[in-house]
Amino acid sequence: MNLSRRQFLGSTLAVSAVSMTASFPGIASAGSDSVTIASLYDLSGPLDVYGVPSNMCTEFAVEELNKAGGLLGKQVVLKAYDCQSDINKGPQYAQQAALRDRAVMAVGALTGAAREATRPILHRYKVPYFYGSIYEGGACEQNIFCCNTEGNQQVVPLLEWSFKNLGKKLYYIASDYNAPRVFGLWNHVMAKRAGGEVLADDYYPLDVTDFTAAIAKIQAAKPDFIHSCLVGGPSMSFYRQWAAAGMLDKIPIISIIFGGGRESEILSPQETNGIYAAYNYFQELDTPQNKAFLARFAEAMGQDHSYINGEAIGGYNTVMLWAECVKRAKSFDRDAVMKAWESGITWEGPGGTMATDASTHHTTQDVRIIKVENRVWSLVETKSQIRPDNYGGRCDVFAHPSQTDFLMPQI
Repeated sequence: MNLSRRQFLGSTLAVSAVSMTASFPGIASAGSDSVTIASLYDLSGPLDVYGVPSNMCTEFAVEELNKAGGLLGKQVVLKAYDCQSDINKGPQYAQQAALRDRAVMAVGALTGAAREATRPILHRYKVPYFYGSIYEGGACEQNIFCCNTEGNQQVVPLLEWSFKNLGKKLYYIASDYNAPRVFGLWNHVMAKRAGGEVLADDYYPLDVTDFTAAIAKIQAAKPDFIHSCLVGGPSMSFYRQWAAAGMLDKIPIISIIFGGGRESEILSPQETNGIYAAYNYFQELDTPQNKAFLARFAEAMGQDHSYINGEAIGGYNTVMLWAECVKRAKSFDRDAVMKAWESGITWEGPGGTMATDASTHHTTQDVRIIKVENRVWSLVETKSQIRPDNYGGRCDVFAHPSQTDFLMPQI
């Protein structure tokens, strides 16, 4: 995937790292005229299709803040690391960001595996982790602030709609790592609620490109619809082979990840038409806030910028929600920022109203069910202001301040 000129040059955002003589990680030096934040996205490798647009949106958020005068009298500097689609790079670069760059906040490490490898490092050094990827839910600790949709905000409304409108028999095909497996549990939760049935949980390594056997299994199972959580460039082969088998018009496909990797742009309309997805944001969203955002984005980043989907927008939302916390706290200190989040902040973003949730460190937000035709997404249904899941009270940073365990949905 080609990177834009801005992403490599970084324009005014690319400056030298903060001196090693600065104070403890996460504390901005009083004498400095800038403050550093770190991004840990995959800018190369098979996951760059997600990481590059997300980092682009992060860069734009920083540019907007600095254009408006910065934060607390300081310019915001973005230190962008390339995690190279390697989960081991996340914790390595997180430590560098904390100790060398003295970053006051970090974003990125987008996959579930990368996040779970990285967040203990940021927790140790008290660098607030503003996580902007769509994800399975269950990350519940004081140092993480989840700014995109989680399982009950994305897969739950999509499955509610699908069991009502497409049928009761679901076939799940997914990449084989922790996030898709947890999403797989949500299938069973929702099937139980809706009187549906999960016919199969079918997982494949990230590098698989031949789905001939998988398609034969689906045809034999005869589901009413397919739930796909196939991630990464190689997995696009499934959609191409599914269409070539003449199945695209016969069994509908839903997904909480399709489109996030630019599948609907890279594949032909004949390979993607009619696929449903669920996101908090899509670029065609017809609201005044989004139109204004896109105009500013095009002016700053160029008219030919990459499509901004529900995954990429997390790169913008994380920085802006963090900035709102800094403004209310009047400080870059981790604990002050955390208290600001917990005080309750409402922010109007490109996707609509987002509100911080104190006890879960997640956000309340709108989610849209959308459908692609001829590479254009259209709105099917809006689910307004879905609150985050507290996992039956298990996700509560006040009741469980030392908790770092990953929580799982209960069937």
